[in-house]
Amino acid sequence: MSPSVIIVGGGIFGAATGWALAHEGVDVLVLEAGRVGGGMTSKSGAIVRCHYSNPEVVRMAVHSREMYRRLPLHLECDPVYHTTGWLFLVDESEAAQAVANAEMQDEEGLDSVDVEDLQEVLPGADPTGIAYALYEPESGFVDAVPATEAYVEALRRLGGEVREGTRVESIEVERGKVCGVRVGGELLPCETVVLAAGPWSLALGRTAGIELPLQITREQGAIFDTGPEPTIPCVVSSQADRAYMRPAPEYGESCLRGGLGYPKDYEYVDPNAYDADLDDAFEAEVRERVVRRVPRLEGMRRVGGLVGLYDVTPDWHPILGRTADVEGLVLATGGNGHCFKLAPAIGDLVAASVLEGTVKFADVETFSVARFAEGRELRSTYGGNRG
Repeated sequence: MSPSVIIVGGGIFGAATGWALAHEGVDVLVLEAGRVGGGMTSKSGAIVRCHYSNPEVVRMAVHSREMYRRLPLHLECDPVYHTTGWLFLVDESEAAQAVANAEMQDEEGLDSVDVEDLQEVLPGADPTGIAYALYEPESGFVDAVPATEAYVEALRRLGGEVREGTRVESIEVERGKVCGVRVGGELLPCETVVLAAGPWSLALGRTAGIELPLQITREQGAIFDTGPEPTIPCVVSSQADRAYMRPAPEYGESCLRGGLGYPKDYEYVDPNAYDADLDDAFEAEVRERVVRRVPRLEGMRRVGGLVGLYDVTPDWHPILGRTADVEGLVLATGGNGHCFKLAPAIGDLVAASVLEGTVKFADVETFSVARFAEGRELRSTYGGNRG
């Protein structure tokens, strides 16, 4: 018997959407070209914070954070969430906007506090250039691949099917309506296709006759061992330094993951042909920015790195929901490098779109691909994927 919904992509978007649909009794098949969570999800820093510019996105972030925190209760899995706190450091140029955002977020019920003593939150930090600091005590980061696998296992227990090592060649459309996907030359029929293929959504969308406003960028993250100095205790997003850092216990007790933030130079690439090796110059720049902010980490040494891809939209927010041009095609793409933290909410929103229902915290139409042609792009206070 053919599934009613085929999801293309077994990353966090596809897994969360598949579980949400299966939870509603929908017959779901997830097709993943490699391993579940093994693509760009596995490269994600999986940072969780709720400081955003738009009320709907704040509500999505809060909803998703609570889902990650309570994932063992929902999915019968091991814990995947690390409550470390999230620290936001802002310079004078954007302090007023950050304060205004924080006030809006308070109205949405977000728990955040102004930081009076930076040393209490980030021991050894240099306060130079920091005009405002905000702290979310309940935020942190997620074990990305285990979280994705947990969704998939829960989906299977609900009767859904997941096939790894199954590359979708095209989305098949007849008379303006989806009729299935093609795998190994064979048509797998279905009523609805959810396109959740991350950087590969652009090419697959074209097979269905739609041109998605996506650009693919190469992104890097560096892993350092800070020993004998202890690593940082919380996640840090520093607008002042255009950098981020977080504890990285998956690599070792004294490890830290760091990267560069917006604005920066972007390298646009083919998702099937890009350099997967960390650049020495990138590592050096991350090291310099981290040590400038936390001088006690001067002796840290590189122990690894990750190179992945962002699928970037013009307003740095995801593309979700049905398309007007192809009946039965539903989009869950455009992660922009910050949507792992929103994935549980995105899964619920996309599932609701498939079922022609609604959710309380957001309207999927806000994120429709039509917003770009209609001039209703989402705003971003800080630019880029800082939201």
